[in-house]
Amino acid sequence: MAAFNVSGYLGHSANDNGAGVPELLRDHLQRVAELAARFTSAFAAEDQGRAAALLHDLGKYADQFQRRICDPREPGRDHWTVGAYALAKYGEHGFLPAIAAESHHRGLSSIPPTAKKYERLLYDRITDPAIAQQFTETDCKILADRYRADGFDWPKVSGGLVHGGQFAASDMLDVRMLFSALVDADFVASEGHFNGDANHCFVPRDDGPALDIDQALAALGRFVAEVRKQRGCDPISPLREQLYAAAVRAADFPPGAFTLTAPTGCGKTLAMLAFALHHAKRHGLRRIILVMPFLNIIDQAAKIYRAIFAEQYGFPQNTVLEHHSLAGRRDDTARGDDNGRNYPARLLSENWDSPIILTTTVQFFESLMACKTSPCRKLHRIAGSVVLFDEAQSLPPKLAAASLATVSRLAEVAGPYRTSIVLATATQPAFDLLDGRIRDGRLSPGWKPKEIVQTNGELFRGVSSRVHTIWRHETPIDLDDLALEIAKLPRVLCIVNLKRHAICLATKLRELGAQGLLHLSTNLCPAHREKVLQEIDSRMNSGGEICLIATQCVEAGVDLDFPVVFRALAPLEAIAQAAGRCNRHGRGEPGQLIVFKPLDSGRLYPPGYDTAVQATESFWKSIVRTRDINAVDIINSPALLRQYYEHLYTLTGRASDERTDEQELLDAIRAGDFAEVAKLYRLIESNTINVLVPYDREVFDALRNEPFSEKPLSPKELRTWMHRAVPHSVAIFRPDIDNPLTPHLQPVPTGARKPELSQAEWAVALPGIEYHGLLGLLTPSSNFLEA
Repeated sequence: MAAFNVSGYLGHSANDNGAGVPELLRDHLQRVAELAARFTSAFAAEDQGRAAALLHDLGKYADQFQRRICDPREPGRDHWTVGAYALAKYGEHGFLPAIAAESHHRGLSSIPPTAKKYERLLYDRITDPAIAQQFTETDCKILADRYRADGFDWPKVSGGLVHGGQFAASDMLDVRMLFSALVDADFVASEGHFNGDANHCFVPRDDGPALDIDQALAALGRFVAEVRKQRGCDPISPLREQLYAAAVRAADFPPGAFTLTAPTGCGKTLAMLAFALHHAKRHGLRRIILVMPFLNIIDQAAKIYRAIFAEQYGFPQNTVLEHHSLAGRRDDTARGDDNGRNYPARLLSENWDSPIILTTTVQFFESLMACKTSPCRKLHRIAGSVVLFDEAQSLPPKLAAASLATVSRLAEVAGPYRTSIVLATATQPAFDLLDGRIRDGRLSPGWKPKEIVQTNGELFRGVSSRVHTIWRHETPIDLDDLALEIAKLPRVLCIVNLKRHAICLATKLRELGAQGLLHLSTNLCPAHREKVLQEIDSRMNSGGEICLIATQCVEAGVDLDFPVVFRALAPLEAIAQAAGRCNRHGRGEPGQLIVFKPLDSGRLYPPGYDTAVQATESFWKSIVRTRDINAVDIINSPALLRQYYEHLYTLTGRASDERTDEQELLDAIRAGDFAEVAKLYRLIESNTINVLVPYDREVFDALRNEPFSEKPLSPKELRTWMHRAVPHSVAIFRPDIDNPLTPHLQPVPTGARKPELSQAEWAVALPGIEYHGLLGLLTPSSNFLEA
């Protein structure tokens, strides 16, 4: 087939389902280049972004690709490697853009040792006659001539991100950022074409709203004044004012890495936001990203943020954007005009094109460590942002070094990203002790954050009288005996480590006729947990009796206030977090935190807890033995908590160069292996399956049959179904074929494929699985209740 006319090389097939017009390749390249240059300008890499965009589809100038545009029977072939080779010839400034261009369809694989070796690798691949049929064209001169004849100059590349070779996590992040900008630009530009038709050939999405910092600060001031008025004065009020003022003062610090350490109940949510907005104004930053470990925390934070930045105060729609599994309940509104621009929340969440993002630790870090296109698209938006990590103690120790090494590149004082990272918690992990492991392990220049609240010792002393801690863990207690003790109290919270223990206690208390009995664990679906939290809030406000049995899902960021809290022995930071649910506002007599150990011949702790509990017990003994103090001081002293973390890191080998459970991940980072890092970096073990449960029978009946209709759900329809199903689902450990639970689960098909239960992501509960109004999911097998 003869070549197309030089003015008519095509980049995309006709839009409007084939009834519209195709897109010229030169138009596509120009559109992607303009977007990529804008996206990479946030980290001073415009030349690299523009060059990667102009050359990423160089292979589309081949005759074979042009035939494919007109005839889908023509096989798809590699049209990206030749562009990557052209970029690699630029040397050190073309090296990372070349990796991004080569990976923009298949995802990132690894970083070659040097730019020169990478150029040679690409050349050998293109010129290998044994694999010539994999490419649209292997004669680079033909493609280059057509590219220039299409009106393009060969791009100039000077400056930008350079492969240092000294710090592996830093280099990997630099590649991901260029990859993110290119992939997002390509997605957005292609979407604009396919949104169009013969009359409007290109219909781009609207940009998300920008951060109006003065408007945002005024809104925060208005909200804080109203909160002060409603709350009045309690013993904690002066401490909240002290924390808020310290956060505002610290906003003048240059962008970098920070910690914010303050007691529970002192107003960290508003203090963090005040720091972020004042810091953004002072340094010209463009976005606030709030990262939280648990969905119930996001729900509470979202209500505060949406109240502050409400449309009634002049803020555009989607000023606050939630990106997590439950976000669809609020943000996925009905589709508007034909091009979808009134259906923006889903689109904006794809690339975080909003000024204030609320997301989960899983979403943030697993995207930051990803290798595929979709999760990486949003990463370039992090540059020039303030990233607030709430409840920082929830970051698993085995992932801490990798996580901190990566975000430290974002927060590098002289680095390109101008991003501030804030780790906020009442129980601040001594992550700076990992500095040597990060730096000497050639991951990044290290982790040395600055504390925002320089006088946080005063805050902790100010709350030390709120709670009296009673350590009873040395003599284990039978759960039946514990239930008898709990049942006598009118308002009490008991936190255990295992769902099995929570169900056992709740069942016994129900038998005892305990008043106001409630249960909270991940055995309840999100809609049920939200209902329970609302009931707790109502009873607290009315003075009603509450006997709440819960797992550790209530320990972080949940605004609970009980006079008595029982806490099963756990890592010290978890015990300190439990203390934050006791006499939270410091009113009246001190609350009581009672630490106990369940009498149980089986497993006592969820995976990953054992070593930290061992460290807690031995550290507690050393404090009691060597110091004549009340043990309550342990959980109200940042200095003693730091000593505990030093002790824990010594036990786990993280304070030295010993090989630990994180070693395989760190080795993959040092090898620059993107796919292996993405596989190994898991905040939540993936061997689970989501089960649609009959919590709300009407909703369950409406959802249960949709995936099993004669016509398979399209990918878009399946995503919509999942959004609707998530609030009514429970995640369980995936049962094997011999598990009594297996016959009672119906795997949800993905498109036309009907997966086995061992491969399915979703299942529907069948008869034989009960959903209990107090206990949640009940099944023929109790094995999955072990965590």
